[in-house]
Amino acid sequence: MRIYLDEDGDVAIDYDDKRFVEFGAFLKLDVNYSMVRCLDALQMVADVDSGISAVEVYDGEVHRAEFRREGVLVTHKFLPERTAQVPFDVAVRALEQFWTVIESKPVSPNRTRVYRPDLPLVESELHLWESTWHRPHPYRGRLGIPTGGEAV
Repeated sequence: MRIYLDEDGDVAIDYDDKRFVEFGAFLKLDVNYSMVRCLDALQMVADVDSGISAVEVYDGEVHRAEFRREGVLVTHKFLPERTAQVPFDVAVRALEQFWTVIESKPVSPNRTRVYRPDLPLVESELHLWESTWHRPHPYRGRLGIPTGGEAV
């Protein structure tokens, strides 16, 4: 999978394996452009990869994704025949690419930020995530996610 911003600034996904299309749909529809949701998914793969959890479930609006070391199963909630079984390492790389793409997306100058507008956007979203979950994010120091700053 290759994830990038197209010429209109929208997330685009090219697939080297069509079996992963539903996982791409999960990224675009459920994680969407939300840094906090992407931080949720990154935490899930980090916890599974480190052995903190055997399984993590992302229950989105359209898809349900079960993250396990054996692989990631994505199921469309309304069309159960639409599923994807993705190798864990492929899912991790795709999520990391997705984060990098949405983090690089230019912020509209008309956007009003309510939560911690005093911080740069990534730090604000990270602070919101850590304040919600009362733990430092496992990806701190990776993918442009700050190492320092206001950890909870």
